[in-house]
Amino acid sequence: RLRISFKAVVSTQSTGTSVGFQSLKQWIYTGGEDGLVCIWDIRTAVCQRKLKLPSSVNSVTLHPDQTVLFIGQENTSCSYWDLRQNQEILIHKNPTKEGSVQSLAINNIASQLCAIDNKGLLRLWDISDLSQPTCVTAEQCHSNRGLKCTFSPDCAYIATTSADTTARLWNINADGITLDKTFSTPEQKWVWDAVFSTDSQFLFTASSDGTVRLWDSQVSNAPKQEYAAHQKAVVSIAFWDREAQKFYTKENST
Repeated sequence: RLRISFKAVVSTQSTGTSVGFQSLKQWIYTGGEDGLVCIWDIRTAVCQRKLKLPSSVNSVTLHPDQTVLFIGQENTSCSYWDLRQNQEILIHKNPTKEGSVQSLAINNIASQLCAIDNKGLLRLWDISDLSQPTCVTAEQCHSNRGLKCTFSPDCAYIATTSADTTARLWNINADGITLDKTFSTPEQKWVWDAVFSTDSQFLFTASSDGTVRLWDSQVSNAPKQEYAAHQKAVVSIAFWDREAQKFYTKENST
């Protein structure tokens, strides 16, 4: 029997938009509509550090080396918080003040960062040298609000989701990205979230029609499986591959 204990962490009166764990589970990070990015000690539920930003924080993601937090804001800016130097460094801000950042993602090898905005525009940066991030491409991926972007575990693809009722798979190449497949059904509504399987072959999507769909990255004409047990919108999903976890656990112990 699995026993789980819960501890409440309350930051402010505003709505939280992002949460994540440090790799050793020593602290968690949160972002909120009050413009605060906070780091919390898991054992004491005390805020250890915080960064105040000028607008609502829509997305926060942690660098694999656990020392940098990437932040996407409502005011169109994308920046990172260097935890060692305790300073925020701007990567991009739209001078027209259009295109609030809705989702950020970093690939497993920490070489690229992507962000999608509320206009459906995806930006991709080379962050191999974090002191000089380079914008590789800015691609209009959707005709409506972008909602989520994520890298495949093998770092070969980016998946994007949107209010245009589609999820799309993009090949990453030297010049940027190219459209590989579009995943959609007549019943599908806003697609809020997407997550890859461990082997990068399959993609799960969550939609406002209350359905989670499983897509084969090699086939786009129909979902491989549909999970339609919910009566309301599904806006977030996570995937854990039990067999892959057994394999990696075994590999790391040898």
